[in-house]
Amino acid sequence: MNVRKELFEKADPGYKEYHLTLIPGAMEIIGVRMPILRQMSKDICNGDWRAFLKSPMEYHEEHMLTAFVIAKADMSFEERMELTKKFVTTIKNWAVCDAFCGEIKVKNVKDKEKLWEYCLDLIDTDDEFKMRVAAVMMLDQFIDDDHIHQVLDILSTKYHPGYYYKMGVAWTLSTCYLDYPDLTERALFSDSLDKEIRNKSIQKISDSFRVSKENKERLKARKKEQDS
Repeated sequence: MNVRKELFEKADPGYKEYHLTLIPGAMEIIGVRMPILRQMSKDICNGDWRAFLKSPMEYHEEHMLTAFVIAKADMSFEERMELTKKFVTTIKNWAVCDAFCGEIKVKNVKDKEKLWEYCLDLIDTDDEFKMRVAAVMMLDQFIDDDHIHQVLDILSTKYHPGYYYKMGVAWTLSTCYLDYPDLTERALFSDSLDKEIRNKSIQKISDSFRVSKENKERLKARKKEQDS
């Protein structure tokens, strides 16, 4: 399977131009749509995916395919974590970060806790995209009764000036609010939370159809009061 050849054969020039404006920091973009990439990743996972992972990543789509394959291929958790730790060092844009975090599924409790410990390591790196991986991984894996207090405490106190880290945290906090509104509201108005993250979180909550009008209005009023 010549993956790069297939990618160029399935490229959409118009989609490439559109994508160029959305993903700063990405490798060179070919212009292949996501459903095609997902199907290609399935085909790779059904074949010699280890050989694919040894091939160089020179294009954004190869980067995305690598993310999907590491997340979904049939392997032990230990091997997946080893590959993950190497792969995360290559992530320099939000699209690969979010696609990768969204695909990994861990069911075993012990393995999930090992993934949690890895997130704690990433959030302490002072690297914008490693920290975003941690924040988005928390969104996808750890908004639950066992971790919610730690998630809110960590994300309301860990600071990095990078835009993409801040937006990742805002996304996670706004998602936390859906299931844990009281706890999340407390975190949103804590003195330790960055103001830009708080404002973006409230904006995302206000855009949600799952939040009542009354709660949206209360959050906006508290934000206005705190800003005055």
